[in-house]
Order: sequence, then structure tokens, then C-alpha cells
Amino acid sequence: SGITFDNIYLGDSAKAAEQIAEEVWKPKHDSELAVREALNPRPAQKTESKLSGVLDLFKVRFGDIAASVTGFYARVQHEGLVEAVRQDRSGAIAVVMAVGGLAWLAWNMLSVVSFVLGLAQPAAQPAPAPAEDKSDAKAAAEASTSARADTDSGAAVKQRQGVRGRWEPWDPAISLPDTAEDAWSPFWLMPDGPHDVFSLVTPADIRRIRDNAQENFIKLIDKVFDRLLVLKSARDLAKSPTNTKQLLNCVRVLTRLVPFVYETRSDGGSIEDIVLWTQRPRPGSGADYTLGKQLVSATIDLLFTSGLTVPQATVGEDTTVRYTIWENGVGQTSSLGSSKENVSNRVEVLRLLLVLCCKTMYIPPVRSVAIPNQALHTIAYNANKKMVLCLLCSLINTSLKYRTQGWAIPYRNTTVLDPADELSLHAMQALFILLEYQTPPAKSGKGTSPDAGTAEATSAADSNANTPSMVLITGTETGAQNLFRAFVAKLHRQQEFDYLTSNIMRLLEETMRSNLSILASVTKQPTRHVMPQEATILLWLLLENNSLFKEYVVDHNRSLRLFAVLLYFMLNGYTDPAQAGMVRTISHILHYLSEDGRFATRLMQPFDQSILPSTMRIVDASLTHADFMVNTAFTLLSSSKPYLIPVYSNLLLLVRNVAPYLTQISQLTADKLLSLFDIISSPAFIISETYHVRWLIYLIEVFDYVVHYRAVDNPHLIYSMVKARTHFTRLKAFDLDKAKSELAALREKKGKTDASRNIGAVSSPELDTTSSTAPTPSMSALKLEDGNGAASPALSDKARGKRPDPGTPQAPESKEPPQNSTSTAALKSAPAAAATAAATGHQFQPSTEWVFSWLPDLPLDPIIAVLDALAVHIDRISEEVQRNADSAGTRSEAAAIGDTKGGDAQPEQLDSKSAGSDGTSEGAASVPSASVDPTPAIIRWLSSDSMVSVLPDLEDSMPEIRPRLQGMSPALVVWFRSLLWSLIYASGMKPFGIWKNTQVRLFVVKSTH
Repeated sequence: SGITFDNIYLGDSAKAAEQIAEEVWKPKHDSELAVREALNPRPAQKTESKLSGVLDLFKVRFGDIAASVTGFYARVQHEGLVEAVRQDRSGAIAVVMAVGGLAWLAWNMLSVVSFVLGLAQPAAQPAPAPAEDKSDAKAAAEASTSARADTDSGAAVKQRQGVRGRWEPWDPAISLPDTAEDAWSPFWLMPDGPHDVFSLVTPADIRRIRDNAQENFIKLIDKVFDRLLVLKSARDLAKSPTNTKQLLNCVRVLTRLVPFVYETRSDGGSIEDIVLWTQRPRPGSGADYTLGKQLVSATIDLLFTSGLTVPQATVGEDTTVRYTIWENGVGQTSSLGSSKENVSNRVEVLRLLLVLCCKTMYIPPVRSVAIPNQALHTIAYNANKKMVLCLLCSLINTSLKYRTQGWAIPYRNTTVLDPADELSLHAMQALFILLEYQTPPAKSGKGTSPDAGTAEATSAADSNANTPSMVLITGTETGAQNLFRAFVAKLHRQQEFDYLTSNIMRLLEETMRSNLSILASVTKQPTRHVMPQEATILLWLLLENNSLFKEYVVDHNRSLRLFAVLLYFMLNGYTDPAQAGMVRTISHILHYLSEDGRFATRLMQPFDQSILPSTMRIVDASLTHADFMVNTAFTLLSSSKPYLIPVYSNLLLLVRNVAPYLTQISQLTADKLLSLFDIISSPAFIISETYHVRWLIYLIEVFDYVVHYRAVDNPHLIYSMVKARTHFTRLKAFDLDKAKSELAALREKKGKTDASRNIGAVSSPELDTTSSTAPTPSMSALKLEDGNGAASPALSDKARGKRPDPGTPQAPESKEPPQNSTSTAALKSAPAAAATAAATGHQFQPSTEWVFSWLPDLPLDPIIAVLDALAVHIDRISEEVQRNADSAGTRSEAAAIGDTKGGDAQPEQLDSKSAGSDGTSEGAASVPSASVDPTPAIIRWLSSDSMVSVLPDLEDSMPEIRPRLQGMSPALVVWFRSLLWSLIYASGMKPFGIWKNTQVRLFVVKSTH
């Protein structure tokens, strides 16, 4: 019958029975009645709950229609009405439905108003009640309402304070027994939602019990988990709202408590091993178990529990856990049709899963690679392949269902996510940490881990090794593998790749369109979009873990569109430190794609700038994707942002990998590329930091590839190199003592020079960036001193031309000898890093051995030989062009004089025009003729086969075309994990603050208030 009999008395004394009932039965009976009343609200509350459900349903349906209308309107603005209707018929239908619905609603409202106004007539008023009766009735009603409100408020306050009240009587010196149900049960009986748990159970309360009553703290976790297991295995879970509420409360309490298990205590210790990974008797049964493994397994099962997170099992299925894929997409052609309750419950369980795996946040960066995350290891290296496949596909498909535009039109992240979007976000975050995780590498015997202070130098050095990506550095040697990564690597179907690529592009392009909309321009807030950062991370992980997907992206007809969108996000976010992680992620993606020669070849196609805002466009009709790539690299390098130092290395590697395939580089791009080389090859800049040599090597390899493979295809670049060839000879004659002297002189000028206006300001990772008033350098600040070559004495005056471009001020002639001539930007470049390093106590000390470790290996000789050979012929062409111009001018002047003599002019006037001051005729040769720009003739010659015939023999110095691969060094692993967990931490701040006020050690948390 379901009735439990207890408190049975066997005897013949009625008085004794009454005494026992008064002392034992009555207190328990009263508490049971209180719990029953708390679990069974009054019908009025049910009516309110139903009304709230109807309103929520209406809000969701209205939100879907509004989202479709908003998306269709954005598409109309971008592509036109006809194309929008063709591509988004559902959006067009939604617009028609919305317009029709509004018209119908307006008509009915007018009809009702007209009807009411037409029928409004004076009516007989009932006799007024006596004043005293009316006041008595009113007073009685008010008294009744007040009493009911006091009763409701008192019950609610009593119920909500029940959980918090349970913390207070816990005496650290007293160990609560397992049977003390009055101490444990309120945690899953009383809270009405996650807000109650997170607001009433404060961090101070948790730490007090954890540090002073550790045994009770562990028992609480055990009891809550034991209750969760009991409720999870109940067959009537889907039919019992009470059991569902209690189970969710268990999930919420564990979500609140577990972060403090990983947190380091004030005495420096941690109770993680004791609580999660030490065997102990299970409450109730007494059998030994390991809580961590059981808790992770139970959480995974809860994600597939029938009636809780997936639709209820069909008739005949005798199971509560159904491993199935939630949404259509990868591995699934149809959706489960989950209810709103299923979606909301998944959010809470996924939140617990993220909390269980958050140990990484409480490990210092220098140890994060060496210390394993046992919860993540339990999931990623699970032997249940069906579970792994269902969870992987569910997370991928759910994460890509995110809508960037909802009913509240969140162009900026100012609205609270609805459950479906919150589920997408948590699903993507869980997917990240599962795909990223690898067991720590085997110890080499030194027992050291990468130091954060030298992380960037290590990353720069390791990124050049021709090694595979993450697996080599962080993989295991035991044969075990992360099954999530293994299954991602096995994806191969065309439709799955189509699904992944199209949805990632959708997330990025919708955000891009919202950034460019009028509404975004008037609602700018200092917040970021929710998903573009996550979308780029997902793209990177997929490319890294699946070579077939990388080939698909490279060969896809939208690969160039993806390239343009990624460059947009780089240019849009590089000035914002909050988006530095996204910019760096994109730089890694582009570097990884550039390792494929087919992708580099496709970059030579014309670039359509119509998708970019006007502020990002370049006035050049012949622009290619490679041109825009080099200009983007120049823009970011010239911004002098210390947080972008790793990005600079990736961008230079990107240009270096594309260099063997460069064709028809524009004059603007060539000038900017040589400007970068002028600065980076400056002796003072080279010795200011160790990794500056890496940047120099990348640029030298760019020019080496062009000279050997693409000289005739890039006349503008070759011509710019010839004009700036003193930079190469200066580097060839590099002298360490002179470089130190130049650097010392520049350090003395540090106080007089605004070092933030140059590329050298990015030299030191420790550079102070607190000053926000420093002006941003313009593009011209990094150009050569004279666009016509005045700063470079390598060519003759005629080769450079004597007249500056219209509207361009003439630069002063350089007074320095060639070996010491540096541009103004170069003079400003080195002091920033050097002076800052001196101020911080970290200063690189170059040595002769260090110089000889890289200088002899630079391929400068073939480059200089080619430039010298071309310079002779370019001078000859320039002189010939000028001579032809002079001859043409002489003939024209002579013809003009002859015409004048044949006219009616007086002889005195003719003599005054044709005679010099000494009375003799000057002749045409004595009149300075206008200088003619020889550039068109030089470019034509550099593009012809005649140029190839004058080149020296380069067969012995031909470099092998081999890209520099992207290595996943330990320093890069630390940065990537920090990025992932910082995003998870930030998203957890709303609405509860899951990790708020916990002692996170992986990254630094700074308040914006």
C-alpha cells in the first residue's frame, strides 16, 4: 500500500503509549506535515504557474517569429529583396505572417473599441450601501488579504531560510551522524531553484564548514550524491514532479559545493583527493566506492535520462538512461523533439559537468600541463564508446544550433540567454575541454614545466619546428587515446563537413552583419558577442583534429569567404584587449591553413571588399586576398599592442608560408612589406629581444622565395626591394658593438621620444599599457622616408626620379652613411622594448655567439646578388627614359622657337627670350627639363623574360618549398587552456556566478567595477 508503520508500542499501558506518542511520534508527525505542505502548494499557485507557462510559451513562439523577421531583414539589407526571398523563404513567410497578424490584431482592437463606445449608455445606478457597511466590508477584505499575504510570506521566508539555517548549528567539534536526516534533507527538499542555492549557500559558509568541519562537509556531499542516485534510478522520475525537483536540487547543491573542493585552502592544502578520489564506505550501503568516478558517471547518465533530459522512453523500454543524440546534424538525421523542460534540465546538468571538470582553473599556469585532471580523464578516456559517440554528437549538434539573433535582438550581449541558447553555449564549452584535454606527457627526469615568463619565447621557437600539432607534445605513450578526439578525427562524410562549415560560417557572418547594422552603432556596449569567439575555437579544434576536414575547408568554394570573414574579425578586435584571445585564435587558424599550398594558391584570386565596412577597405581595384593579408599584417604590427605579440609571429609565419605562391603583389603592398623589413632589420631592434630574430628570419625567407621562384611574377615587389637594397647590405654587415651603441643611444632618448608610436613598442611582453592616451601610429609612420627612394642611396637620381608624387612632401636627404641609415620609424622602434626591459629588470644580453648562431644562416648573398644585378639595368632603363624625355623636350622647344620666329614678334623680344645673360644662346641642353617617372618602363621590363636573362645563376641556392608548421608547445597549451577556462568562467558569472569569489589560479580575474 506504500504506507510505512513506525513508532509501534507493544504493552498494556495506555498512559505509557500516550507518553511515547507525545515524545516520539508527534514531533516527527509535525515535521512531516510541514514538509508535505511545502511540497504541495495551493491551487492559486498552480494557476499562476500555468499562466506563467502560457506566457513563456507565447514568448518563445513570438521570439521565433521575431528572430526570423530580423534575420530576413538583415539579409534584405545585405543581399537585396529578391535574393533574400530566394534563400530564406521561411523568413519571408514569417514577415507575411507578422504583418498579417498585426493587421488582424489592429482590426479587432478597433472593432472592440467601436463596439464598446457604441453601446456605452447611462445605466441606472444601484442604491449605495450604507457608508458604515461599505467601510466595514472594505476593512474586512483588507484584513483578509493582509493575513493571507503574511501567511504566504512567512511560509516562503521560513522555507527559503531552511537551507541557510542548516549551516548555523553545525558545531565543528561534533560529527553529524548519517541518520541525521533533519540536517541533510532540507538541501534537496526546500530550494525552489538554482537562485536559492547560490544565494543562500554563500562562499563564506562553505569555506567555514569545509575548513572547520571537514567530516560534515564530506558527509553532506555524500548524502546529496546518494540521494541523487536514488532519484536517478526511480522508474517514475518522469511522472513525479517532486522527485524531479529533488534531483535537480541535488545537482544544484553539488554544482555549488564542488568548486570549493578543488580550491586551495588557507593552509595551502586541498581536500580534492580525500573527497573525490579516495575510496570510502557509501552512506546507507557501506560498500566502498570512489565518489569522483561515480559522480562523473552519474552526471553523464543524467544527460541521457528518460523524462529528465531526453523525451520519456516509449512503452516497453525498461530503462531510465537512453544514450541517444539530442539534435540532428552529425551522426543524426532527425531531432528528438525535446521539450522546454528537457532543455532546461540539460543546462543544469551540463553546468554540473563543467564544474566537475574545472580543476584546471585552480592550478597555476606553470603546472597546468604537468598535473592531470582526473574528472576529464574519466570522461575522455572512457571505454563506453556508445556513450562517447552520443555525447560528442549531441554536443556538436547542440552547440551549432545557437541563434545569434533572438526575439530581444541582442546585437550586443545585453539580454539574458534563453535556455536553448544557454544550452548551446554550455555544450560548446564542454566540447572544447573534452577535445583539448590530453594526459600530461611523460616526465623527462628534470621535473620542470614551462615558465610563464618565457612562454612566448618558447612558443616562438617551437612554432618553427616541422612537428605535428597537439598530439605529439601532449599525447601519451601508453597507447590510450582521448576517444572524443579519435572520433572527431574519423569524421569523413561530405554532409557532415557541410553541416559543420555552414553553421560555423553562419555564426560568424550573422555576428558580422549585426556589427555593421544601424542598431549596433547606437547600442554599443563594452561587451562581446557570445558565440564568435567560441565558433573560431571550434573551427581550430576541428581543423587540428581532422585532416580530411582541413582538406575540405581548403578546397571548399567558400574558403576565401571564410578567409575574408576571419580577417574582418581580426581587424575589428585587435584594438580591444578583451578580444585578444579571438584575434590570436584566428591567427593560428590562418597559419594552419597556410601550411597547405592549395590554400596559398587560392589567395592569389581577386579580393571582394564589399563584405567589409568602408573603414577597412583599401582603394585598389587590383587587390588580391594575399594583398589584403599583407596589409592586415601591417596594420596589426603597426598598432604596437603588447598583448598581440604572439599574433605578430603567426602573421609573419602566414606571409612566409604564402610567399612561394605570391603573384602580382601591388605597389602598396610591396612598400608596406619593405617598411616592415626596414624596421625589423634595424640592428637596435634585433638585439632588443631574442624572438625578434625569428621575425627577421621569416621576412628574409619571404624575399628569398620571391627572388628564386616569383621574381618575374612580382615586379612591384622586386622594384621595391631594389630601391631598399641597402637594408639587406646593412644586415649583411651587422656589427654587434655598433648595434649596442645604437641601442644605448636610443635608450638615452627614451624620455624625449614617444616610443608608443612605433612598431618597437610591441617588443616586450611586459610593456606597460595603462596609458590610453598614446596616439596610434598611422600607416605612413612605418613607410620608407621617401616613396621615391630618397632614403636609399643605392640608385641614381634618375632611377629614383627627381620629382615627388603630387601632394607628397619631399623627404630630406639622408645624412647618414648607408650602413647606419635607418628610417625614422626604425629609430623609434628599439627604445620601447629596451627601455621597458631595463625598467622591469628583464633585459636581453646579446653575445657574439648568439649573433653567429643565426647571422651566417641568413640567405642574404643570393638576394643581394639579384638586387645588384637588377639595379644596374634599372639605372640604365631610367637613364634611357630620361634621355628620351630630354630629346623629346628639345625637339618640342626647337619647334616652338621656329614657330615664334616665323610670326610677328619683334626681334628685341625674341632676343630677350633666346639669349642668356651674357648675350649668347643657351640652347635646349641648358634648360632643365622636367623629370619623367621611369617606373612604368621598369615594371614592364621586370615583368618580361628579358629580366630573367640578366639574373645570376641561383640553382645552387634554391630553397626548398616547405611550410613552417604549427607546433603545439607546452606554453601554447597553457595559453589555450587559460583562454577556454576564462571564457567558461566569464559565462558562468551570469546569472549565478558559479565560480565567483573562488580562488582561481590559472588566470587573473579583474573586476570591471
